[in-house]
Amino acid sequence: MRVKFLLFSVERAQRINRRFIWLGKLLNRLFPGVRLHLSRAELGVQAENYLTASVFSALVYGLLFYALMMFLLFARSHALLLENILLSTLIGALFALVFFFLHIIFPRLMAEQLASGIDDSLVFALKSLLIQVSSGVPLFESLKNVSKSSYGTVSGEFREAVQAINAGSSEQEALERLAVKTKSDFMRKACWQITSSIRSGASIVGALSSVVETLSANQVRAIKNYAAELNLWILLYLLVAAAIPTLGITFLVIISSLGGSSIEEIHVIGFVLLAFVLQIFFIGFIKTRIPRVFADV
Repeated sequence: MRVKFLLFSVERAQRINRRFIWLGKLLNRLFPGVRLHLSRAELGVQAENYLTASVFSALVYGLLFYALMMFLLFARSHALLLENILLSTLIGALFALVFFFLHIIFPRLMAEQLASGIDDSLVFALKSLLIQVSSGVPLFESLKNVSKSSYGTVSGEFREAVQAINAGSSEQEALERLAVKTKSDFMRKACWQITSSIRSGASIVGALSSVVETLSANQVRAIKNYAAELNLWILLYLLVAAAIPTLGITFLVIISSLGGSSIEEIHVIGFVLLAFVLQIFFIGFIKTRIPRVFADV
């Protein structure tokens, strides 16, 4: 399994040399939330190993951008100038920091995607479960039917509950274990409400109806919130993609005319490269904000 942008696979990160683990332990104190996100994303790697691998991966990215800038500057000046080395080092260090923080962020994004992967199909699975239970089908048979259906991760979650019941656990115990294990808050709420209904002898239909209504309302609210904030993201993207590079170059031209210096190709190339990288990151960020309300989105 691989984490996006990380040059190490999860398996290789788990087997990283123990001589460098001290670095991961130090970073784990600075970023304590990484351990929780790695666990929720089910990546199967220790936080110390992952953080150490993130440092080495970020250093490689930094060296690549350092080498790229040195090549461009050398092609322009045909000499190894000190100012070119310093500028390349600064750009390499900047990109190393950017990719390191990307490595820190992506486990949280993967955990959120894992939870949303359950929520995508959960409303349809619960509606199917509600219809079957309302029609008089026993709860166990309804769970078994949902586990055999094409509801993605939700079917797999219910399949584990069905296997536990077949192994001798009661429906209440199996659903309680599923509530503790699942990454989805709505799945957890559904399981707890069903087990509470079983324990109290209340109607399971009412509990399922309440969860379905809440989940449907949440999806509608997520769509409305995204539509409301999309204009802001479009404005910011236009600023990053067009306004800031254009105004930046114009500002440099004005400053150079007042100070007697000149604008060189490297400045234009730097602005274009920076704008290109920022656009990629911004597009990826906007993509993560899209509400996932259908199983095929």
